[in-house]
Amino acid sequence: MNKKVLIVDDEEEIVAFMGRFLKRLNIDSVLAISGEDALEKYKTDKFDCVFLDVHLGGISGIEVLKRIKAINPDAKVVIITGSISSDNQAKVIDYGATDYIQKPIDLADFKKKVFTYI
Repeated sequence: MNKKVLIVDDEEEIVAFMGRFLKRLNIDSVLAISGEDALEKYKTDKFDCVFLDVHLGGISGIEVLKRIKAINPDAKVVIITGSISSDNQAKVIDYGATDYIQKPIDLADFKKKVFTYI
């Protein structure tokens, strides 16, 4: 059974790029370009890991993180961010994030985190 990852970012080119990269690794991915879309997909499917942008149009990535953790406290959620201060890093970890990855996304780091958390 293939592993499945949910990728959430309001920049369509980023989710498409990450999805193509995962496909080359034989990992299934589902793409969402809003927090609302991500939550609907999370409620109806099972994912081994979620990569979630913190800055989304509509509801924030932090709110999506909180709702995912309310649905499944054991969910593995890796926050995607352009910059993260130590305060924000502590905040996302407090809200239940498993880890974070910075933009621009380094493919070696992304691959390492994918295989760590799926």
